[in-house]
Amino acid sequence: MAKIPKKVVVIGLDAAQPVRIDKYAREGTLPNINTLIEGGVFAENCLVPYPTVTPPNWTTIVTGTWPGTHGITDFHVHRPGDPLDKVHQGFTTEDCQAEYIWEAIEKAGRKSIVFNYPCSWPPRLKKGIVVGGAGLTPNEWRAGDDLLFINSKVGFCSEQMISTRPLPLSRRVEFGEAEGWKNAPPSPGEGDLEAEFRLRIGSGKYTVDPIIWYLLVQDSAGKGYDRVTLSPSKNFQEAFFTLSLGEWSKKIYAPIKLASGAVKEVHFRGKLVELTDDADGFRLYLSALGIEDDDYCYPPEISKEIRSEEGLMAFNGGYIAYSLNLIDMDTYMEVNHFHNIWLADVATHLLTQNPWDLFTMHFHAPDWFYHAAMTDLDSLTQKDEKKRESALNAERRMYQSLDKMIGRIMEAAGKDTLMMLVSDHGAMADGPAFNPFEALVPAGLAVLKEPKKESEGRELLADHSRYAVDWEKTKAVPQRDIHIYINLKGRDPQGIVEPGDYEKVQRQIIDALYDYKDPRSGKRVVALALTKKDARILGLWGDRVGDVVYALNPEYGAQHGQQLPAAELGQGNQRSIMIVYGPGIKKGYRLKRTMWLTDIVPTICHLMNWPMPKDVEGAVIYQMFRDPNFKQNQVEDLQKSLESMEKALARGERNPWDKHDCA
Repeated sequence: MAKIPKKVVVIGLDAAQPVRIDKYAREGTLPNINTLIEGGVFAENCLVPYPTVTPPNWTTIVTGTWPGTHGITDFHVHRPGDPLDKVHQGFTTEDCQAEYIWEAIEKAGRKSIVFNYPCSWPPRLKKGIVVGGAGLTPNEWRAGDDLLFINSKVGFCSEQMISTRPLPLSRRVEFGEAEGWKNAPPSPGEGDLEAEFRLRIGSGKYTVDPIIWYLLVQDSAGKGYDRVTLSPSKNFQEAFFTLSLGEWSKKIYAPIKLASGAVKEVHFRGKLVELTDDADGFRLYLSALGIEDDDYCYPPEISKEIRSEEGLMAFNGGYIAYSLNLIDMDTYMEVNHFHNIWLADVATHLLTQNPWDLFTMHFHAPDWFYHAAMTDLDSLTQKDEKKRESALNAERRMYQSLDKMIGRIMEAAGKDTLMMLVSDHGAMADGPAFNPFEALVPAGLAVLKEPKKESEGRELLADHSRYAVDWEKTKAVPQRDIHIYINLKGRDPQGIVEPGDYEKVQRQIIDALYDYKDPRSGKRVVALALTKKDARILGLWGDRVGDVVYALNPEYGAQHGQQLPAAELGQGNQRSIMIVYGPGIKKGYRLKRTMWLTDIVPTICHLMNWPMPKDVEGAVIYQMFRDPNFKQNQVEDLQKSLESMEKALARGERNPWDKHDCA
């Protein structure tokens, strides 16, 4: 009988590039991933649903259904009946209309751990464990109509810079002569300087009174200012850390009193990014302040077990600070690694301290990195060879960090475990943005008022959302990444299009999209435009889909989202990584056939003899199995055994040795 795995681990690497990972694995720089590739199956053509964005595709991976069935049809979701300019981020299980694999197998007595898996909160498990899932990292929250565009709330606050210059996400300080410090070591050089600042809470989910921290700058060798101390008071013995230029602090834990009176313990690290001899140039980077023991776990008591000695929750892995030029690439990669350590520490704890049959988790590091650096990686968009080489080295570091964490998870999962690496989409270099209003307005389908200020916009989903729509004259509006809605009477609150004209307006929208040319190049921007009915071929249907769905040619749009699943451009493409390793799986096999993310759940359930989720729509990828017919062989073996038993029973009560003299 074919050997099958005892457990399943699914590790998600958001936006991971299969070609890039394969290249680094072959080079020998990703030993753990290479073990999985050489000892398992590498799918070269794993395609993802459309649009190529996070919420719908991670939901597809664990339901085996298309977005039209599970209902999360874009990064954001539009509720039928709401105004056409009202949407919310699609990160809540309340929007998912399909059954998850962990719900299906729980009915059969199987236990699941769901860790940092996007769109898995609030939990729909009863006996398993869920940690995070309301955003891209644990204790990040993206559900709610009040969160614009891709904003989130976090526990406790995001990263920030303390600087003598005005910078984004920063507190500006001015140093003066230090006074009133206790227990500070003497400085042989220039007199000590000090400053105080109020901690930026920004996107924090908790209300707190102003938090004041203090800086002490010292000249320790008489050669200019060379070290900085951060402290919650002017008592040096209570200081968090003292740093020299380029140094990271150890991981700091500090109590924070909330406005409610409750006390939360936060953790963070600091790095002294800049300090000139005269202290006129000063930048101190503080990582996000995270709360490990908080309300992002089910059951709630699980959060009390979560502790990482080295890692950081780091809600965006340093990506935002790098994108705003607050930190360099080296510092970004260091923050990224601290975050990966935290995730791996928690994952290994959950795996080794709890019973489980299915473990699913997600790392968001590749997606952040490609948003920050994909354009620098590609010769199509970056002509400076030194910048390309720098981005290439950073990409390798990013994957090496993940490879180390994957190795730790493999060890914690143990033998006889099915390991799967998967991504939700790929990434390509940035291209020019497309504003659908530029096609709709000249065609007489939309009328705009003056552009809105950013602060007035409900949803800054793209350039087109900055405009105030004249609803009394507008027949069609773009919404989210790929949808265009007809302003339909009887369905939409401000509808003007008669239902009898619905199909005519659909055709007009499609004609306008195809007719639009990039004014800079003269090229057609839209690769495909379909009516809602025809969008079924892309896995999109139901009342959460626009009346027209469109996709852009690969050279247009951002890194992912509006390009079709098979799109390619330069170094990038939109395909998913898919590596499968374990008992019953072929070794060193390159799967050439097309597979889809919808196929993951049925393939797992078929191999493991688990019940299928009731809504599953994908196929079993038999070519991955060492013996594609192992189930049929098991049935035949059982039939033969049954036939033997039936023959034995047919002899009646007579024992087979009755005819022999056994004395």
